[in-house]
Amino acid sequence: MGSGMETFEAGPSSGELRVSLEGRDITIRPGQTVRIGRAPDSDLVVTAPTVSRQHAVLRWGGRWEFENAGSAPTFLNGQQVTRVIVDRPLRLALGSADGPVLHAEPAAPAAPPTGVYQDGGYAPPPPPAPAPGPAYPPPLASAGYPQAAGAAWDPGPARRPAVTGGGPPGEEMATALRILFPVHSWLHDAGWRQGLRVLVIAYALLPLIFLALLSSSSDLSAPGWAYSLYVAPLWAMGFWLLIRPGKLGKRELLAGAGIVAWTLAWMNVVTINVNTSLHTGASIGFFPALVIGFNEEITKALPVLLAGLVLLRYRSVKLSARMSMFLGTVAGLTFGVFEQAFYTSSDIIVINQARSANEAVNAALAFAERIFIDGFEHAVWAGIAGFFIGMALNYRRRRVQLIALGVAVPAVLHGLNDFLAGSSVWLVILVQGASLLLFLGYTMSAASIERQVSESPLFRGDSMIVPAYRDPGWPPS
Repeated sequence: MGSGMETFEAGPSSGELRVSLEGRDITIRPGQTVRIGRAPDSDLVVTAPTVSRQHAVLRWGGRWEFENAGSAPTFLNGQQVTRVIVDRPLRLALGSADGPVLHAEPAAPAAPPTGVYQDGGYAPPPPPAPAPGPAYPPPLASAGYPQAAGAAWDPGPARRPAVTGGGPPGEEMATALRILFPVHSWLHDAGWRQGLRVLVIAYALLPLIFLALLSSSSDLSAPGWAYSLYVAPLWAMGFWLLIRPGKLGKRELLAGAGIVAWTLAWMNVVTINVNTSLHTGASIGFFPALVIGFNEEITKALPVLLAGLVLLRYRSVKLSARMSMFLGTVAGLTFGVFEQAFYTSSDIIVINQARSANEAVNAALAFAERIFIDGFEHAVWAGIAGFFIGMALNYRRRRVQLIALGVAVPAVLHGLNDFLAGSSVWLVILVQGASLLLFLGYTMSAASIERQVSESPLFRGDSMIVPAYRDPGWPPS
């Protein structure tokens, strides 16, 4: 109050808010709250797996606010944000900087009061000053002639027409190139902080770097190691998107590192020695192939089980079936990287010794299959075992049976794959198809299976995880 004078600033928009996401447009009014996420009961349901189940909320509190409520991030102009005032049109990327875009735009607000606050009231604003010149350029000026004396019109730098023919050609060309190739602007763009762009650069240049660094090497396993480690992270990201294991915190990352170390150590001490004693020729019988299948699947499943038991014993934390499944794929990729490096050296020798074009083609295809698919196959089998191990960690009464079943199913598939590899590639494709059906099925229905298990008297008792995510309407009345 008092007799001073304070400048009045208009408040935030108080009208409706127009929102669009993945092809759906809605208009919300003050007082309404809109929930956004993958959960089926969200007001705006998002299908992208990188978005949280309860990702964000749009609410009215005198003005529109967007608040990130889930564990997945939200980005505005490439910068991560947690809360934003929606007082202008915004484009918010959900889940990642390249995720689905939420468009939010306030409706046109009513004209705010203007003027100055003085002695308890608003004084009317002073009348606008007369325009110094015509609102539009006179015809002669638009034709390039000088304006009449006293005319004050000037469109300003943003609208002033570009010089055409008035400057040196070299200067015009330099200006055009700066506009078309804004390298300086690119180098200072915040988009470089997004991991995807850096990853694209790395994956585009690494094969050439391999060529430069390894071209003089005489170690035939070097290409296997290089390209196996090149491909494995891509498969890991794909498995993470398929399985949706949840947040990968420090605890899960440490468990993953321990699984990698254990798998490599166990392979060198146990797995290779057992396989060598069984695989004595070019072909292998069904029983030895089955033993090798169990040997390798136990190698990958054991560290996942130990990690889950350690967390359960010393941290009172139960890994979800999805997280155990993802950690199983980590063990499988580790196994595949090591195995690829071991076998690709022999594939290179076969390519070099090929006596016909057909032999060379087959050897090259076998080399490529090892590099790109071997780790993937092992990860699929280990992911199936990991799912059952996660269930076993949650349901104590059937723990042994679940673990045994989880290891036996991929081990039999693995054994059949190795046994049939020497007879028909089409039979191997059938085995791989069955393996993928199981794996992808569990990625889609893990929550449903676990919920049914928790309600079944065969397993007796709830999981510590399932009730927290159970639908409010379950079980049906």
